[in-house]
This record gives sequence, structure tokens and C-alpha cells, in this order.
Amino acid sequence: MRLFIIGSQGFIGSSCRAYFENKGYQIVCYDRLLPGTTTGSNYYSATTDTLDSILTAHEFDICINAAGSGDVGYSVENPLADFESNSVFTFKILDAIRRFQPGCKYLHISSAAVYGNPLSIPIQEDSRLLPISPYGWHKLLAENICKEFFNLYAIPIVIVRPFSVYGPGLRKQLFWDWHIKTKEGNSKIELWGSGHESRDFIYIDDLCLCFDSIISKADFKLRTFNVASGIESTIQEAASLYFSARGKEYCFSKKNKEGAPVNWKADITSIKEMGFQPAIDLKTGISNLIEWQRSDG
Repeated sequence: MRLFIIGSQGFIGSSCRAYFENKGYQIVCYDRLLPGTTTGSNYYSATTDTLDSILTAHEFDICINAAGSGDVGYSVENPLADFESNSVFTFKILDAIRRFQPGCKYLHISSAAVYGNPLSIPIQEDSRLLPISPYGWHKLLAENICKEFFNLYAIPIVIVRPFSVYGPGLRKQLFWDWHIKTKEGNSKIELWGSGHESRDFIYIDDLCLCFDSIISKADFKLRTFNVASGIESTIQEAASLYFSARGKEYCFSKKNKEGAPVNWKADITSIKEMGFQPAIDLKTGISNLIEWQRSDG
């Protein structure tokens, strides 16, 4: 299997690279970092190479788009940059595939942010789409671009909507913020929100396993999949596991972050039908994450 990973240096992209390399896939990587920052697979830098040249030089079975910004707060402060990263770049990728390799299957990594605050949970793939952040809107625009290229140019496409992905290697979002605050040495750590907010956490290894199931079994006829554990966990539950392991006291500020949803739980019936079953529970996942954070400094 010949795999093209765009955004190969990011958290999800680098994890996919390691997972599929271990399975023996032939992998070509593409990101903004300079050559020499990765090992193993063929690596192309966005500073010197173009999508056109790569798609001319290599033939691929699958393209995974793990590029783009994944920072809601950044999107609020810099909506144009987020739009270019998550929407415009998606168009450029698909247009290059259309021109050079229209038979290449395209796995588009969207986000559960397209749902915003759902009317009810668990959230199904056909639930209302009403984002509450620029990031969510730009991910939804990218999904519509996927629909354009599937319907007009017959590009084989699957859209995945990951919920709260975490694990070793993640240097942003909730658990990274907690790690930074732990290192600051305060006697009690103040956290955003009330603790009653909830998320559907999925460990990075489970995410890669799910992608593998989808690549192997999905028909790439514009099918959309929630990617999550299917378990709703409150931030209080996650904080209790995390800070008890770090030996820290904490409290909640009652202040909410702009663009952050209140409650999330995914219906994962569709990915279970592909053979996927989550393997890592939240306690184990947080323990693995903390071990990595301590070793990473």
C-alpha cells in the first residue's frame, strides 16, 4: 500500500506515519518543516517542494490529510490564517489530486468541532452542524470542498471527524495546558470551566487503528465517520485522574474558553461496523501521556 501523509510532522500525522510504517506501507511525507527533521520515509518539505511535483513523482493508493491548524483559540484570534490552513489548503490538495491522480483515495481529517454544541448526545454523523468557532466553520467548509470534488470529479473520499484525541506527542490543548501549569509550581492549579463539561476522549493509538479499519473497509463514496471512544467523560473525571497522578491540587475557575463546546459524546456505530473497537481506556491513556510528558520535560 502506497500512502501519502500530508502534515506528517503534526501529532496525528506523525502517529499515522509510525503506525503505517510498522505495517509495512510505503510512505511519503509532506510538511512545512525542513528536510532532516524526520527519519525513515521519503520526506518532502513544503518550503521547497510542491504537491504537483510529488504527485507527479509518486503514485499513491491513499492520501491522508493531517495538515492544518488544530487550535480553536488560535482560530478565534487569527481567523484568516486558520481559514487558509484548514479550508484553502484542502482545496489545493484535492485539486492537485484531481489533476494528477484522480484515482487516489483521500481520507480527510475534519473535526467534531463541526457539531458545535449538539442538541442531544450521543452525536450522530447526521446531527445538526452548527460550529461555534472559526476553526469549526473552516473544518465544515473543508468538508463541503470534499463534497465538491467527489460530486464533480469523482475523487474517492472519506471524511473522519475525530473528537478529543490525546496521547504522547500532543503539545497543545487540554492535557498539555495542564502539564505546563503543573510545571509552574503553584500549590493549587486553576482550570478553565466548571468541571461538568464533558468530552469523548480517544487515545492516539486507537485513532490510528480506526483509520486503518476505515482504509481497509470503507467504500470512499463520501462516507463520514465519527472517530471517538463512544464514552462521555467529564473534565472533572479527567482532571482527577491527571492531577492525582501528578500530585497536585486543582480547582475550576468557572470561566469558559471561547469556542469550546459544553458536552460531547459520539455515536460510533459506523466505525464499529468497520471492525473498530477502542482498546485504551482513559485511565491508561492518561498514565501513558503523563509518562511521556515527564520524559519530554
